[in-house]
Amino acid sequence: MAPMTVDAEALARAADLLASSSHAIALTGAGVSHESGVPTFRGKSGLWTKIGEPRSDGFERFMSDPEGWWKERLFGERDPDIQDLMDKLHAAKPNPGHYAMAELEALGVLRHVITQNGDDLHRQAGTTSLTEVHGNIYWLRCPGCGLRWHEDDLVVDPEALPPWCPEPGCGSPVKTDSVGFGEPVPRAHLQRCELETDRADVFMLAGTSAVVYPVAYYPQLAAQRGVPLIEIDPEPTALSDWATVILRGPSGEVLPQLVEAVRERLPA
Repeated sequence: MAPMTVDAEALARAADLLASSSHAIALTGAGVSHESGVPTFRGKSGLWTKIGEPRSDGFERFMSDPEGWWKERLFGERDPDIQDLMDKLHAAKPNPGHYAMAELEALGVLRHVITQNGDDLHRQAGTTSLTEVHGNIYWLRCPGCGLRWHEDDLVVDPEALPPWCPEPGCGSPVKTDSVGFGEPVPRAHLQRCELETDRADVFMLAGTSAVVYPVAYYPQLAAQRGVPLIEIDPEPTALSDWATVILRGPSGEVLPQLVEAVRERLPA
């Protein structure tokens, strides 16, 4: 199938902005991973629209009974829709949109990616300057001191639950890294997002409905101080009226074309 045709004028404008920037950053949402087979969560066909949002007391239950929380997670019966989501998350592979983001970083154009996705696909595609605001399905985290480990680096023994933080002087129970409903986003994540937003001179949005806070604030804060926003999405979003340039289409088709247009504008 031939690639979709992106509005040439908008593509050129977006490429000009990125190629001339000194600190471009991006915010990505579920739409970027939808082309990898990962369901979206909001909108007409979103998972939460279909089955309702999960309980908002998960973090509270973890803090009050971490052993019971882990036993439920490891041995409890999982809702079929949630199990289907987890199966799709673990089967997903990066798509051309993820690789294009990583390529923009390798070109020295994209300095940081803030993602709402916990599917690990940006990492797998090669992005290294990354804040996973809502965590990562393959990582574990200590809510006490904030340390994170890949699941291969910290043993979860089903016979000795919960796992405990090995950091001297901490001693908090460890949970999965994914930020659940009702759970505060780790302060370190928010601080990095704030830092990158303050430094940004171009802010790109890809595959996000821009309705989940606090991350939806960051492009607004950037726009309020005159930073151009580049929106990439098949449909209008809550921030479309704020955007300087709009590229309508799936990120997996638009971003590779944008990379090539940026490359043409960079010094040889």
